[in-house]
Amino acid sequence: MEHFWRIEEVENPRNYSVEEQECETNYVSGVSRTVEGRYIVRLPRHVDFDHMLGESKSAAIRRLHCLENRLSREPHLMEEYHSFMSEYLSLGHMRLVSANETEPAQVNYLPHHAVMKEASTTTKVRVVFDGSAKTSTGYSLNDGLLVGPIVQDELLTLVLRFRKYPVALVADIAKMYRQVLLHTDDTPLQRILWRFRTEEPIATYELLTVTYGLAPSSFLATRTLQQLAGDEEDAYPLGGPALKKGFYIDDYIVEPFLWRRQYRHAKNSTSCWQREVFS
Repeated sequence: MEHFWRIEEVENPRNYSVEEQECETNYVSGVSRTVEGRYIVRLPRHVDFDHMLGESKSAAIRRLHCLENRLSREPHLMEEYHSFMSEYLSLGHMRLVSANETEPAQVNYLPHHAVMKEASTTTKVRVVFDGSAKTSTGYSLNDGLLVGPIVQDELLTLVLRFRKYPVALVADIAKMYRQVLLHTDDTPLQRILWRFRTEEPIATYELLTVTYGLAPSSFLATRTLQQLAGDEEDAYPLGGPALKKGFYIDDYIVEPFLWRRQYRHAKNSTSCWQREVFS
């Protein structure tokens, strides 16, 4: 009953822990935008981060060899895996690190593996990068990063709104995490080892965006959605509240009050609303 009453309250302010507040402060002080409007964020680091992260390349090499052995036994999986990596590279979400580049002071190598999702209508295989892989110190990259608070409404709240009205508009954000760029000072912490053929030497790549498998990734992506709403709500008075209150991670259910308000002011309510919220 107490939980039900909390849902019914007009506003339920979140009380952040010390670590969550530190994560929020790090986000606000480090976020920026490119000239095209894409957001750049920083990884929120633990206060002892510099002492926690150890050597990680040797473990990443071993994991790559194990992965290659598996892919050699499953040609279909190999094809899907290569396709995923090729797309990652072609979209500019990762880059090849040249052998001539100066080695940064702190580098971390993320092992990676395939996750099968047969129910998916688009990508059956997703490559997941293992931020929880231990380094030589016994700590992983995730151990040295702050997780961050939840900044969106609870799922139950969205479902209750969805059920109250006969009409709903739903959508999602394609590749949500990868729409957010990572600051160049942090991309060396997201290095991976990969090659498209076993006859080639192992190459080093850097992931340039917020990445699946890291502890703060969900916070960074959803917090950026809130940041976008705040930055653009003057230009898009309907889109701003929609971003703030209508999303659960990357899935959106239309806010009924937005639908009704737009219906009163636009002859073609659906197309006008879509232009503003999704432009």
